[in-house]
Amino acid sequence: MKTYIENYGHFGKCLFIEKGDIKIGVPTEFGIRISFLSYKGSENLFYEQPLNVDYLCSDEGWRVQGGHRLWLAPESKLSAYPDNEPISYQILENKVILYQNEDPWLKVKKSMEISFEGEDSVKIVHKIENTDNVTRRFSSWGITSMAPNGVQYIPMQIRKCGDEPLSKITLWDYTNLGDERAEYSRELIKITHRPNNDTLYKIGVAHPDGHVKYVNRGVIFEKIYDVYRNKEYPDGNVSYETYLCDQMTEVESLSPLYDVEPNQTIGHTEVWKLTKE
Repeated sequence: MKTYIENYGHFGKCLFIEKGDIKIGVPTEFGIRISFLSYKGSENLFYEQPLNVDYLCSDEGWRVQGGHRLWLAPESKLSAYPDNEPISYQILENKVILYQNEDPWLKVKKSMEISFEGEDSVKIVHKIENTDNVTRRFSSWGITSMAPNGVQYIPMQIRKCGDEPLSKITLWDYTNLGDERAEYSRELIKITHRPNNDTLYKIGVAHPDGHVKYVNRGVIFEKIYDVYRNKEYPDGNVSYETYLCDQMTEVESLSPLYDVEPNQTIGHTEVWKLTKE
């Protein structure tokens, strides 16, 4: 594993982490975020929000920025704390740990552990510590903003027959199931990103097979995570969500809901598997 500091575009000073054909970039002046991911010399697989735009921003100064971030679910008006302060990090022999100062709105501390699994996979361990003085109920939420113009594949659970419902899709108020970017079948939901006159689309899926693919720029990005079918999840009991706007697609996994006591930490792990098309 190789690490070094280098300026990257308008993201400023970044910590880069390389192993084999994978290159990861972490901004050190804001976050915690992972803003760059490349495989075998590809372009950045993540969306990069330009500085001179006023969409995907809040009045208080939060910006989507692009890339991967750690949030709490369910979402609230306190979610978008402007994470514009420098982060700290620790470089160990086989992993890098990122730390964010306490979020004063949500009263939590967030961290991410980045390590490699073989030559084609990255493991991200998300951790959230409750720094409030009361027990709170929330889920860890890994949100990855992917570069535009890719195709997403969400595998559905399959069984031969059954009397009870097997799957569930939750809809946000602006979502149109007839959106031409989405195709639904028994085995799969396929979503093709393209601009659509600022039409938004977001769905949640109750427990797909635990791996979702986004194909773009010659690379298959696969997000793999554990699904616990006997536990409760947020947003109508879904473990996966996706959001589309004209600029990007978000690929989002969620942990179960936990009752988190003061000073207690919960975790959620994703594996990013990368292959060439």
